[in-house]
Parts: sequence; C-alpha cells; structure tokens
Amino acid sequence: MNSWIPGGIYDNIDKFANSLGYENASIALTLATIPWDSVDDRDSFIEMLTGEMPRGGKTKNQFGV
Repeated sequence: MNSWIPGGIYDNIDKFANSLGYENASIALTLATIPWDSVDDRDSFIEMLTGEMPRGGKTKNQFGV
C-alpha cells in the first residue's frame, strides 16, 4: 500500500496539479511521475515553470494519513 510521503507520487501529483491547474492534469500527472532527486528540486522546477511557489498540501497529516 502506498502512503503519503514527501516527494512520493501522491505528494508530487498534489503539488503539480495544484500548481499547474487541473486543466493541465495530463501534464501534471506526467511531471509527477518523474523521479525527482529531491522535493527541493521538484519545487524549484515548479517555481521556474509557473513563476510562483508550489501550491498544494504541506504536511502528510493534512489528509489524516
């Protein structure tokens, strides 16, 4: 069973979908599957792409997991 971990697939989907907008879901899902070296690398990429800080959940306990 997969669980919510920083840099995990669910975290990546959350960050990309919220940052790029749900109208770009296919792009967000594709980017979320990239094996990012770190959460900071992923977040820097999102910031470079959007010009804004990444959006989405901040802690794994936000969803009661």
